[in-house]
This record gives sequence, C-alpha cells and structure tokens, in this order.
Amino acid sequence: MKKPKVLVVGINPWIDNTGINTLINFFSDWGKEELAHIYTRERLPYTKICDRFFRISETAVIRSVYKRRTVTGEEVCNTPNTAKTATENKYYNGKRSHLKSFIRELIWLFGGWKSKKLRTFLDSYSADVLFFPIYSNVYMCRLQNFICKYTGKPCVLYISDDNYSYKPVEKNPISLFLRFWLRTQEKKLFKAASKVLVIAPKQKDEYDRIFGVNSEVLTKGIDFSEIPYEEKPVNFPIKMVYTGKLIIGRWKSLAAIAKALNKINENGVKAELDIYTTDTLTEEQDKALNFGGCKVKGSLTLEEVQHVQKQADILVFVESLENKYKNAARLSFSTKITDYLKNGKCIFAIGDKDIAPIDYFNRYDSAVTASSYEEIGEKLIWLINSSEKITEYSKKAYECGKEHHDKEKMDKVLYDAIFNAAE
Repeated sequence: MKKPKVLVVGINPWIDNTGINTLINFFSDWGKEELAHIYTRERLPYTKICDRFFRISETAVIRSVYKRRTVTGEEVCNTPNTAKTATENKYYNGKRSHLKSFIRELIWLFGGWKSKKLRTFLDSYSADVLFFPIYSNVYMCRLQNFICKYTGKPCVLYISDDNYSYKPVEKNPISLFLRFWLRTQEKKLFKAASKVLVIAPKQKDEYDRIFGVNSEVLTKGIDFSEIPYEEKPVNFPIKMVYTGKLIIGRWKSLAAIAKALNKINENGVKAELDIYTTDTLTEEQDKALNFGGCKVKGSLTLEEVQHVQKQADILVFVESLENKYKNAARLSFSTKITDYLKNGKCIFAIGDKDIAPIDYFNRYDSAVTASSYEEIGEKLIWLINSSEKITEYSKKAYECGKEHHDKEKMDKVLYDAIFNAAE
C-alpha cells in the first residue's frame, strides 16, 4: 500500500546519530519519496530518511524586520557539514530570559517568513498529511497554523511536554502573556487536527479531558526482537549510572543521592554513582556531587552511553523536587526512559508524583521511585540491601518496555493516525 506524503514542521534539522532523534525514529521506515521537513534552525540536515527540506533561517527572519526583501527561507539538501553556526551558539547556548523570548516572538510576528519560496515549496511537495510536533514557542504554532490553512491538508499533532497548562510557567507578566498567546494558537491547531498523539499516559488523561479528543500514546519505538533480556549478576559495589543534564534543579536530586550514599557507605562501599554530563559544574555542584561514592566523569558519545548503561546495575532518572522547577518537565517523557527500559536495568527514579515519568513508573511498577528527599535515602537503602530487588526491577523495566514501547506497536499507532487522516 502506498504511503501518504507527509510534511513534518518542526524546529531542529534532522541529523542522524545525535541526541535529538525522536522524529527520525518515528519516520525511519516511512520512505524518502513520501517525506519532507520544514524547520527553523540555521544548521543543515544530514539524514538517510529524507531528501526534501525547507529551512526558514531565524537570522534571516530577524533581518527581514528592517530589510523586507531578505530571503528568509529556501530548500536545502543533506550535507555532512552540520556544525552549529556562530548565531546558534550565541543564542541557544546563552542565558535564556523571558524578555528575550518575548522579543523573539515579536521578531517572528513582524518578520517576513511567509515567503513566496515557502509557498512554492508547499505547492510543489503537495503533502497528503501534515505532522506537527507542538513546542512551547508561539512562532512555531503560528507557522504550523499558516501551513495548515494554506494547504488545507489534514494534520496530526504530537505533544511531548506540558505546552498548554500554566503549571510550568513562572508567575511573571511576560511568561503568563506568552503562555496565553501560545494557548490561543494551540487551540486553533487542536480544532483543525484529525488526530492527537501524546507521549505519556498522564498526558493522554489530561488532554483527552481538556480538548475532548481520544488521543493515542506514541513514544520512541524499540525493536525488542533484537534485544533479548539478559539477567546478569549484580556488581559489588553496586554500580549506579546517570547520563544527562543537571539543569532545572536536577543536580540537587543527584546531590541527595550522593548524600544518601555517603551514609550507606559508612562501614564500607556498597554502592557508587557515576554521573556523565556535558554541563560545566559550578563550585557548589562540584562539592555536592563529587562526594559520598558519587563522581562526575564528564561527557560521553552516544555509543559510549550505551556501553556505560549496559555495565550498570541501576540506571538513575532524576527530575527536580524543588518547588521552583518540579513542574518544568511535568508532562514530558524523555527518550532516556525508553533507552533505560530496553537495557533491562533496574531504574531508580526521582521526581514529584504529579509528573508524567513518575506517574508512568508507578502506574506500571517499572522502577523504584522517590518523590521526596526523605524517600531518596529510604528507597536506596531498601534497594541496595537487596540484590534480588535490583534483579526483579531489571526484569520489570524490560517487560514494561516490551509491552508499551515495542517498535511494531509504536509504528502502528503512527501509521494508523496518518493513514486515517489521509482518508
């Protein structure tokens, strides 16, 4: 059966073998002839799954505000040269601020991105279905609404974070206004959508209630037929591993593990935690994390991450327990979780009970969870003193992944949504 032609409209270019690979995973078997991508970063794409790309340059959009004839968008090709530009390094790696976000939205509001070249690309590709990941940026929703209205084609939405409620938003006028503006644009997309896909069961519960839809859960798929479960003896000392960022208060959760391990290891080393991160530590973080059997060991390549995770006994997942940050990732579901599950390792997860990952782990009993600083020490003692529990939760994690994230099942969710929309 011939597949519908799909146009994906998102932020990042598709580059194989990077950490930003969820959409590449979704469409890896779709076929180049039936796939195109519009994105808004400066970098060029480099992927084997698609050949047609249209880039709207944010730098050019800025120039177009005062120089109206600026060419803001063009069709681009795959290229091995995928280094970040100086502009991207300056803006996206710099310190964020609400004012900067507001100015950015004003630039996109008045910038000349609705170009003749964009319309020509939309006409020439002539998609059957539009696939829209929903972000926290107003400009992206406005771009998606424009494409939806211009083409008149059905759209499928994919939401992977809490980009609608006010819970993760800081209570200041600019943040609240930006969220209000975003919600007005999202409502238009939901009204036009043929199907809504979400990333976690908790998100499905909320969005089905808010928008009166029957959404489906879609995550990164794993081919478990290629990855049999292997029960391995637990190391001594027990080896715990965290791979990821320290931002939005996560480091404090890791510091609480270090503090707990320091007490657990008083009469001999029973467990150790290795932290691998690309973040540069502050003096406070360095003191709190290189302590009590916990060590920060720097960054790893994707291949090295896989190797380190396979050697571990316990894989650590953390979100912040601080009131300021605990809702920042409330409805997110990191690709790290599916990677952890496929490795068949015991997962120790920290986070508020109200966030989607902890709700998921508790719902399917697939990890040992702690939702307060007091619980971190209690749960670690319970786990570290019983290698049988570590083995039990290793098997539970694998079985959960196989049941809920098998690639064949995830492909069916995506295919049914797109084929039904096309009809």
